[in-house]
Amino acid sequence: MEDFDARLSHLLQWINSTPRDNKLPRESYISPNLAVQDVEGSGRGVYAKESIKPHSLIINIPHAFLLNFVTVLNHIAKYNGMKLEHQSRVPLDTIHDSYTKIYQKLSKDELLKLSSFQLLSMYITIERKRDTSYWKPFIDMLPTISDFSLMPINYDADTLDLLPKSTKSLHTKVLHRFNHDYQVILDLLGPKTEDVLSAIPKEDFLLSWLSINSRCLYMKLPTSSSAQDNFTMAPYIDFINHSPNDHCNLKIDGKGFQVFTTSSYSADEQLYFSYGPHSNDFLLTEYGFIVPENKWDDIDISEDILSLLKSNQKEFLKSHDYFGNYTVNREGLSFRTEVALATLQESAPQDSRRLIALINGNFDGSSYKAISFRIISDLLGKVIHQAEQYQYLQYSDDLNPTLMARKRTIGTLYWNRRQLAREVIDSLNQL
Repeated sequence: MEDFDARLSHLLQWINSTPRDNKLPRESYISPNLAVQDVEGSGRGVYAKESIKPHSLIINIPHAFLLNFVTVLNHIAKYNGMKLEHQSRVPLDTIHDSYTKIYQKLSKDELLKLSSFQLLSMYITIERKRDTSYWKPFIDMLPTISDFSLMPINYDADTLDLLPKSTKSLHTKVLHRFNHDYQVILDLLGPKTEDVLSAIPKEDFLLSWLSINSRCLYMKLPTSSSAQDNFTMAPYIDFINHSPNDHCNLKIDGKGFQVFTTSSYSADEQLYFSYGPHSNDFLLTEYGFIVPENKWDDIDISEDILSLLKSNQKEFLKSHDYFGNYTVNREGLSFRTEVALATLQESAPQDSRRLIALINGNFDGSSYKAISFRIISDLLGKVIHQAEQYQYLQYSDDLNPTLMARKRTIGTLYWNRRQLAREVIDSLNQL
């Protein structure tokens, strides 16, 4: 494959190929003060070439270059002739090949039943094989599978066993989502192709699926059947990496997908988005990285608390929608955790007025706190003990570079958990 600079050049030429529309400006814009750099050890990112002022427009990508449910449907419609309610600008030329024959066999009803993840994963997997694809400059700049080597979905069984239980639990959910989406596409295309596994190989679909999962940005779409479908992929913008602190804002209007700075940048400083207040467990399983000293990090102790609850207590929590998802963070216990620990102290929770008052916000739960804090301290003590057993992994010198990187990441994950658990215990002791 061509080197990074050449592929980036082709991407920029493609993005800037849109003609002017005097009625509605649709020009692409990328600030001349921006540069994409592929830095060893930290990957691709967007950097300031010169100082940039706050509240500056730095990027605008027109809708014609956004890859989402609406634009994909419009591109497929060129081949199967379906009539769509929501139109988007697509190239007039239609190049037929063995892959577009698949599009010709897909009906509008079948496509509308797919989620955005399913449709885009299928479409990117197919378009990646087409040298004449309109999206080729964009697809050529998407990550390779090696870029996702730290994601647990790519781990071997032995490495998975090294993860904390809460991380493995989130990984299992990610794996379930992927397998479900892949099976939906196999069931859809199976009757339409002679060899569906050759048309949509699992490893190719996984790469497309992970690229979407790590690169998509929120965008309200008129075709969405659920909140999870409201996203788009945006070339060049997707090079901007994550920081716990939000540095850039997004705006979407008729001109396209725009990025504005919220603070000033110096030359050679990297620009960031915030993906939101996510724990390291979430960041690792969804995106393949963790943030040392992550201010949004938490420790999920759901499994430990659930093991202490009796059946009537579990039923009470389920009936009030407080079953599971029990966490602690630097701010202390989540309210769900407080409710679960209070319920644990009631033999007949359904008859407890103070417990109901706590749930309804009419009681601060002060009478529960002494026992709750003791239980939490015991549980976090176990977290610390486990972390101390595994944090040696952060110094792994495995001969396999990929395994070494995975183990070091897991070791750092445990080290962060130990530090956070200690901070929470110290804060509780001061109350």
